[in-house]
Amino acid sequence: MAETVVHVTTLDQWKSVLDVWFKQGYEWFSSGNTYAEKTFEQGGANQLGLVDYGFKYIVCWINNDYDGDNLIEYKQFMAQQKEDNKMETYYVKQEQFDLIEELKEREYPLHTLLTSSGRYKNIKVELSSQEEKALLRYLGGDKTVEFKVKEPLYRLYLVDVRGQRNYFTISNATALPDRTVVKEKAFVETLEEIKKWQTPAWDIEKAD
Repeated sequence: MAETVVHVTTLDQWKSVLDVWFKQGYEWFSSGNTYAEKTFEQGGANQLGLVDYGFKYIVCWINNDYDGDNLIEYKQFMAQQKEDNKMETYYVKQEQFDLIEELKEREYPLHTLLTSSGRYKNIKVELSSQEEKALLRYLGGDKTVEFKVKEPLYRLYLVDVRGQRNYFTISNATALPDRTVVKEKAFVETLEEIKKWQTPAWDIEKAD
C-alpha cells in the first residue's frame, strides 16, 4: 500500500525528498541507502513514495503512472516536513551515541573534543558533514536536534545445491517474496521484523 507519493521535477528535489526519508530511517527498496540518481536521470522517474508491505521502503514509479489521491507536489511535501518535523533526528551507531552523550555532559564539549582527541581515537566516529553540523548544534544546546541509536539490520539467506548463498528479497515488480544472489538486493530489516519472514529454510545474518 502506497503512503505519501511525491512528484518531483528536478534531481535536487529528488535528493531532498530522499534525504528526509533517509533521516527517518527508511531505505531505498532495491539498492540500499542510495540516491539511485540514474533512475531519475536516465529512467525519467519523477514519482517517489513510501510503500508499506508490513515494513516501509522508498520506491519510485518508473512510468510515472501513480495516480492515487495521496500524490502531492514537492513544495507541499516540504511544507509538511517543516510543519510536522521540527525535531531533527539522526540515527548513529551505539558507540557514536555514547561518545555524543559523554561530550554533552562536559562543561566545554568542543574544547574536550579538540584537546582530548586521543581519548576517543578508538571510537571511530564517522559522521556525514550534515550530521557533524547537527552535532555542533546539539552540543551547543539546540533542542530541535536529537540523536538516537540505529538498530542493527539483518537479512535472511540459504545455501542452494551449488553451495551458493541466496538472499531473501521481495520482488519490486510483484511485491512477492523471492530470492537473489545479489547481497545488495536482499531484504534487510530489524531483527524483530526479519524473524516474521523466517522459515526453517532461512538463516539470519547481520547486514551491517
